[in-house]
Amino acid sequence: MKTTFNNLFFSIVIAIAFTSCVNDEVAIPKLMCTQPDLTVNRTVAEVRENANAIVSQYKYDDIIEAYIVSSDESGNFFKSISFQTLATATTPAIGFSVPVDATNLYIDYRLGNKVYLKLKDQYTDILFGGMRIGSIFVNSYNEGGVGRLSQNDYKKVLNASCTTVKEELLVKTISMEEVLNDSNLNTLVELSDVQFTADAIGRHYFEETNNVGGATNWGLMDKLGNQVYFRTSSFADFSSNLVPNGSGKVRGVLTKYGTDYQLLPRSAKDVVMTGTRAAPFFSQDFETVIDKSNLSLPGWANIVQKGALSWKGTVYSGNGYAEFNISGAKVVSNVAWLISPKIDMDKHTNEVLTFRAAQHHLDVDSQLNSLEVYVSTNFDGLNVASATWIPVLAKLPKQATPWYQFVGSGAIDLSSYKGKINIAFKYTGSGRNLALDGAFQVDDVQVFGN
Repeated sequence: MKTTFNNLFFSIVIAIAFTSCVNDEVAIPKLMCTQPDLTVNRTVAEVRENANAIVSQYKYDDIIEAYIVSSDESGNFFKSISFQTLATATTPAIGFSVPVDATNLYIDYRLGNKVYLKLKDQYTDILFGGMRIGSIFVNSYNEGGVGRLSQNDYKKVLNASCTTVKEELLVKTISMEEVLNDSNLNTLVELSDVQFTADAIGRHYFEETNNVGGATNWGLMDKLGNQVYFRTSSFADFSSNLVPNGSGKVRGVLTKYGTDYQLLPRSAKDVVMTGTRAAPFFSQDFETVIDKSNLSLPGWANIVQKGALSWKGTVYSGNGYAEFNISGAKVVSNVAWLISPKIDMDKHTNEVLTFRAAQHHLDVDSQLNSLEVYVSTNFDGLNVASATWIPVLAKLPKQATPWYQFVGSGAIDLSSYKGKINIAFKYTGSGRNLALDGAFQVDDVQVFGN
């Protein structure tokens, strides 16, 4: 009996202990999103079509939807969110930005999150080609524009949903030549086979000596001479990282200031450069020119064939380049040559020339007001007329190209040339005929080879 009683007592104790352990466990709560889905009755395209440079109030009780493609988690975005629509097989993504008077926005508005925007009583405008939606701001000159949504209002306007899509559904892999277009502003893009320009190598993403409005712009280039600014804020947590010395992919949100396109990464992870860097064996970036002075660089010839004006050096926003501007000259015809030093073509193979060019005040596309590119194998350094000049096919700015917007020349094949050559940029224009007095700019002349 004693044994039986002990066994029973032991069984009861074990059962009570086991039951107590089970009851003491707390179930892990399931995190459930309870954000409601709102009814969308307008498209971003419709809102974009009606927005313009003059700020205007949106009067209707409309709702649009878009997806977040920026993040302030790493500090490179500040009080602003970039949104875009989902692209389809026939419709490209449309982007826009919303300024918000708050920080740490990434906590409530994550990358890829679908957000419903209530437009009633908000404002829209177009700035540097990109649409903004927000409150209204009036500066000291009584000029209005879209301003930041207040801390009290932004969550009433920006309604985060329970839907989040993968970043790969939002990003657009695109060439740099294609990306430099206002239609891509505030969208997430990825550039492949690109590298930073030589002046950025060995520097940090942000440099106080290259501080442009609280951030540093470094050139990002492709093999066709196209460039875009890579912009890093002083507050970015990767601002002190060294610019990578290689080539590869860069992902970011495309923005624009003035005529300059800028790519803003969300974090250091947006830059993946594990490839070998391509280095030109000849280059001229014109960074040492003296502003508004006749261009004079070692080895370069600046020759006036007709008229009196020469190529000049110009410096704008810290960037130097060569420019020919005939405006104000009262001559019937002006022809001027900017000719490179001798370039030895016997030391490399598969040589390729690239450069960038821009125009301003060009009224017509005409041979009488033009920029042309030539190669010579027998230029003696002085006599332009006695040399043989072979024209090369390059992509050049046209009248329809926005003023001051540099375009890449494309890869110009020089592999058939032997010995030493000169590359020439020939300007033709008129200072008397106002239809033929446009200006051209040239920058970043480079020759690559194996």
